[in-house]
Amino acid sequence: MKKLTESIVIAKAMREWEKLYLPNIRALSPHTLRAYHEAITLYAIFMKDVKSTDCDNLSGDSFSIVHIQEWMLWLKNVRSCSNSTCNQRLACLKNFLKFLSKKDIRFVQMGMEAREVRQMRYVRPAQVEITQEAIKTLFNVIDLKTKIGKRDFTLFYLIYSIGARIDEVLSLKISDIHLNETNGKNYIAVLGKGAKRRSPPILKDVAKVLNGYIEMFHGKKPNLVDLLFFVHYDGGKKKLTQEGVNKRLKIYAQKAHNINPGVPDNLHCHQLRHARASHWLEQHLNIVAIQRLMGHSDINTTMRYIFVSTEQKNQALAMLEDDVIKYTGKKWKNIRKKKDLLEYLGLK
Repeated sequence: MKKLTESIVIAKAMREWEKLYLPNIRALSPHTLRAYHEAITLYAIFMKDVKSTDCDNLSGDSFSIVHIQEWMLWLKNVRSCSNSTCNQRLACLKNFLKFLSKKDIRFVQMGMEAREVRQMRYVRPAQVEITQEAIKTLFNVIDLKTKIGKRDFTLFYLIYSIGARIDEVLSLKISDIHLNETNGKNYIAVLGKGAKRRSPPILKDVAKVLNGYIEMFHGKKPNLVDLLFFVHYDGGKKKLTQEGVNKRLKIYAQKAHNINPGVPDNLHCHQLRHARASHWLEQHLNIVAIQRLMGHSDINTTMRYIFVSTEQKNQALAMLEDDVIKYTGKKWKNIRKKKDLLEYLGLK
């Protein structure tokens, strides 16, 4: 049997990686799948347009360190990608090359070398503080007299109240909403990253908003398999896009910013999740409980989400100052009774 050429192996592996491995084995969200698809597509465009690569000369050499580094610069200089975006796309490409190296021994060395490609220097932007007062201002500008306003209010209120990712909420079905539990402990069945499930509780005010929304948009006898939030398209109920939802949020954020500058005018849905984690901390919720509510497997991830407010910092400094003054006063009081020079100078 004739050995398959490297070009054919790469093409087959790429289809398997994108169509089977990522959605089924990795169970990635549609949003993440789009990011992987875009990254690998951009690499193919680079190889075709810049390196004159075609179906016949595609090989393992097409993924050399030099080519990948040149691609990174091409993304930055030609495609105007930020360093952060370049790094994200590099991670996607590395994931494919790791998959490819496991499919055929000829690509093992190439996969190992690709792992050595360094990321571009990236300084994480400072997290913006969004106070609880700013959140109230945001929700107050949404017009609840209109049907679209009621939908938007319910959508953003739910994202904030349970600290959810936007795709987690947009993927919810009516059957995932449990509002009439016999024990009174209502909850939502959320499918998070990596197909991990969690069940954040629904507070009474959130349950009231959800009940009103469901009755208005789904009727008194809703179809349990329907999406909770949807748009009518092509004769059916289709999933809202993350891009469209974020555009709606920015409209409200700009209105709220004019009332309260503490509301970022370019607010996006993931910042609502960050804000919820920080506000839980302000409300004295245990960090482990916050981790579980957010669906994080690593508590260090939760720590990156939390913003310590200016008020919390001032309180901490005030407490520290009080402790220092009390301790210093006692220490000097004790020293005056002693004659040892080292103790007097605080060196002992």
